[in-house]
Amino acid sequence: MADDTPSLFETYSFDTSAIINGRRDIFKPTTFGPIWDAIEDMIRAGQVQAVDEVKRELKRKSDEANAWAKRCSNMFVPLSREIQISTREILAAHPRLLGQGGGPRNGADPFVIALAHARGGTVVTQETPRNINKPRIPDVCIAMGIPWVTLPDFVDAQGWTLRLG
Repeated sequence: MADDTPSLFETYSFDTSAIINGRRDIFKPTTFGPIWDAIEDMIRAGQVQAVDEVKRELKRKSDEANAWAKRCSNMFVPLSREIQISTREILAAHPRLLGQGGGPRNGADPFVIALAHARGGTVVTQETPRNINKPRIPDVCIAMGIPWVTLPDFVDAQGWTLRLG
């Protein structure tokens, strides 16, 4: 989708934690395969996206989640001009999002938020708010009025239900 094309649906910006923790701890694919099938349908429809930096983090952190991400490579979007502009706005308002004392501690975080901000979407993360002085994704989302949910809340928002039998 071109950057200037209005979206006809909600865009969800997935954080690394939603993918890794989601597949490893919350909705294991061996038990909750239909949830991941539905997420993959949303990826194909362009509704679930992640920035390229999330893909880089997955390569460093998790074999299983990385293998899944490779199969769902169309989920990943480059850092377009609109995302870069949003990233600058986010970091200008919340420079501590990248941490202190040298290297970045949350490499993908500003871009994850920027994708949702630029596209009028919602961040999906397993991070929890801490405080704005040592911000995590939810802290910045709250401060900037950007919607965010956890992966279970995302599943609930889709109206998906588990049927045993």
